[in-house]
Amino acid sequence: MIKDVLIVGLGGVGAVYASKISDNGVNVLTDKKRLEYYTKNPTFINGKKFEFNYITPDKAFPVDLIIIAVKYYNLPEILEPLKSFIKPDTKIISLINGISSEDIIKQRYPEADVIPSYLICNSIIRTGRSITHDGVNKIVMGKNKSVTEFFDKYGINYEVSEDIKSAMWQKFMLNIIANQLSAVTHKTFGEMNELPFIESLLYKILDEVVLIAKSEGINNPELLAKNAVKTFRGMAPYGKTSMLQDIENNRPTEIDAFAGYITELGEKYNIKTPYNTLFKYLIMI
Repeated sequence: MIKDVLIVGLGGVGAVYASKISDNGVNVLTDKKRLEYYTKNPTFINGKKFEFNYITPDKAFPVDLIIIAVKYYNLPEILEPLKSFIKPDTKIISLINGISSEDIIKQRYPEADVIPSYLICNSIIRTGRSITHDGVNKIVMGKNKSVTEFFDKYGINYEVSEDIKSAMWQKFMLNIIANQLSAVTHKTFGEMNELPFIESLLYKILDEVVLIAKSEGINNPELLAKNAVKTFRGMAPYGKTSMLQDIENNRPTEIDAFAGYITELGEKYNIKTPYNTLFKYLIMI
């Protein structure tokens, strides 16, 4: 049974899920500097004010569930502060973009139950501590009875995948095309879909990912790529990817989780990745 919950990361995604279980007395991990900032600047979600229970690492206690919603580049710095929150049966769900965060967390905390998962949602727009979203979101995850019972209790939308590894790669493919293309073009989904060359470009980018997915033992990656393109085409026209929002707000991007990881695997399997290599350097500039 899940009782004590810790949210790590209070950006758009973290704040939305903290608000969903705020009645639970959810704890939000912070440090002393952010504690002062969050106290002075409460979170507003769709105009509603939320004041969460903030907790610093020195006040840590073992919890039943940890939801990690930081950016990929912040993962290394939050791993050590989690130490005193984790017990042998602690469940951990990572909503970090990419497909490598679970392995990183499991390597650091092998005693924890790290549940493979990812987030599907329309654009969540954050300006300071003001967050706007349309409520369209779903966590796709591997099987875990205690977590699904907890999600049912709080009305959290989820889906249990029978092949979570392949499902994660399909979401990864969507991130590869959507985040990186929007970051380079500075366009919304609707604007990207109007580009005359978009269909050809999407598949040229994904051809590299499909070859790598095959080398990683992923089932039917060609179908996953087609589904990723279909999802891309159906995204809310006004939506902005998280990477585009990061660029517009002069924040670091998660390029290492996308093109960076693909080029790394490309070197491992001796697969050429010219499109993702180009994205990597364009977005790093």
